[in-house]
Amino acid sequence: MVFVHGCFWHRHASCKFCYTPKSRIEFWAAKFEGTVQRDKEVESKLRGMGWQVTVVWECELADEEKLVSRLAAAIRTPVTRFADLKSRGGDL
Repeated sequence: MVFVHGCFWHRHASCKFCYTPKSRIEFWAAKFEGTVQRDKEVESKLRGMGWQVTVVWECELADEEKLVSRLAAAIRTPVTRFADLKSRGGDL
């Protein structure tokens, strides 16, 4: 499963797009904290169901070559998991 997260909303650490507005600081802090917590919960649930989760950040979309390479590497892993599941007699 691939998620494309916006750096601002999902709080990509050390990213120039991950800034906090100067007004309504408490509102934004709660909003961002809720988004980050929900992201963690969703990712944990998906991994618990056997999904591989890859997060692509908005700022990473600019370097197409690096992005394609990273996604290609991520795609190879589920094939191995599928083969492992099949070899253990799991339902497909």
